[in-house]
Amino acid sequence: MKRTLIFILLLVIAGGILGVVKYFSQRKTDFQAATAHQPKIPFQKLIKESETVKVPILIYHYVEYVKDEGDTIRKSLNITPNIFEKQIQTLLDNSYSFIFIDELADYLDGKVKLAPKPIILTFDDGYEDFYTVVLPILTKHNVKATVYIVPGFLDKLNAMTSKQIQEVANSGLVEIASHTVHHINLKYESAKIAEAEIIDSKNKLEQLIAKRVNNFAYPYGGFNEETIKLLKEAGYRTAVTDTNGSYQSEVNRYYLYRLRPGAKTGKELIDWLESLEK
Repeated sequence: MKRTLIFILLLVIAGGILGVVKYFSQRKTDFQAATAHQPKIPFQKLIKESETVKVPILIYHYVEYVKDEGDTIRKSLNITPNIFEKQIQTLLDNSYSFIFIDELADYLDGKVKLAPKPIILTFDDGYEDFYTVVLPILTKHNVKATVYIVPGFLDKLNAMTSKQIQEVANSGLVEIASHTVHHINLKYESAKIAEAEIIDSKNKLEQLIAKRVNNFAYPYGGFNEETIKLLKEAGYRTAVTDTNGSYQSEVNRYYLYRLRPGAKTGKELIDWLESLEK
């Protein structure tokens, strides 16, 4: 009788253990099934949207030897080819990684990690010297750049031709971006005109190069809340200003900060970049 009771007790205990195991096994199965189709959270979305990342965006216009000494505006926006190449070499020697604006947009979307010590070269307007001077230097050193094109300038004096833009776009080293159709200050234009400049410039460039144009630069750095709204609706991913700064974030993706390196090269350039705190 005693043995029978012990046997029954052991059966009860064994049944309880099996029940517990089965319960937790089913819970695990249910959890796996419930989470199987949930989207993975991109790494960027795990941090605050206001968190900043240091990505200096350098702004250039002309890279040439200015022949007209009386052209003070051109001279003020220019650096010479030898200085530009020294800047490129300095950045390479100090392990900077050249990326496109579109790669920064990918990071802000949480799609990719940034390369170590990222830096972006940007050129405004689409002057002829980008094709004749800048592109050969980029090709020689195998570095990337983003050029903001004004379609209304194409095929005119001092500007790149449509054919040159196509060659540039197919180089693999240059991202083509938009800078309005007529280089007007959107801050002071009506919403109707601003919308046309924003949409038409994108469409014209995409038709010309047969590639997506995702990014934008404000002529004269002028923008307002309506402009940003129009850019988003048109499908742009970012926009740059001429406001000084080197730290970018999701918060300012439609007014990314830029820097003017001037003629700095060597240690002066590196010390300046590394000292930037905003």
